Amino acid sequence: MSLNLGNWQLDTVNGGMFRLDGGVMFGVVPQQIWKHVALPDAQNRILCANHCVLARDGKHTVLVDTGYGGKYAPLDRKFYDMEPGDPLATSLAKLGVATEEVDFVVFSHLHFDHVGGAIRHDADKQPTLSFPNAQHVVSRVEWENASSGLPELVTAYSHQDVMSLRELARLRLVEDGEEIVPGLTTRLTGGHTEGHLSFLFRSNGQTACYPGDICPSTYHLRRMWHLSYDVFPLDTRRNKPQLLADAAEGQWWMLWNHDPTAVISRVVSDPKREYVAIDTNKSL
Repeated sequence: MSLNLGNWQLDTVNGGMFRLDGGVMFGVVPQQIWKHVALPDAQNRILCANHCVLARDGKHTVLVDTGYGGKYAPLDRKFYDMEPGDPLATSLAKLGVATEEVDFVVFSHLHFDHVGGAIRHDADKQPTLSFPNAQHVVSRVEWENASSGLPELVTAYSHQDVMSLRELARLRLVEDGEEIVPGLTTRLTGGHTEGHLSFLFRSNGQTACYPGDICPSTYHLRRMWHLSYDVFPLDTRRNKPQLLADAAEGQWWMLWNHDPTAVISRVVSDPKREYVAIDTNKSL
């Protein structure tokens, strides 16, 4: 799916479909309610997309998140029902984009399904950068938490991926509201993780927002519908409605990360359902 936004061409690229426990995706929402929007399989898993974004303005080639990559072991792949191979590399190749052309990789946060594709294994099974010429951009708070080794965060982050980025990548740590390149700025939302970022692309009076996991799909437009993985759920419940209010007022395009059918939508306020998606471009 492609969106032309002034100087920006925004292409959705597949970081790898997978399945995740429905209770993880919907937190406190009972299954009797969420199963009407996302049908679980026999293992209570629901289908999740991994829509990364390739953004090009003629000067920069920016990749937003990297999916889970191609290096996971067979048991992990079976558990999450991951696609074979390296879906992101395949998707970029279909667009005619070489990995060496990407000059910025920006992360909403550093969970496995967003950072895994940034590191691959070479022929000797050693970690190497998937995008060797890119500056890798992450929020300062997110990086400090992911690399801290704190016991309460150990299972949230892939130690191998984080340490490989530390050793191999040109890292840039950013703050709330920082401009990465002209027309691309950060918005610190927190909630899902303390340092979680959304990204705003702006050009010619138009805006497209990649909300990341603060609002991963059109299923999550209500305040209380959020992931059980959210480390700071109260911040999600405060900050997500404000992001959606700004999106509705500004008529932003929303680039959904984990929605298995919707890729791009606008949102409008609704008196009964808080917010609803309109003008949706679907992937299936």
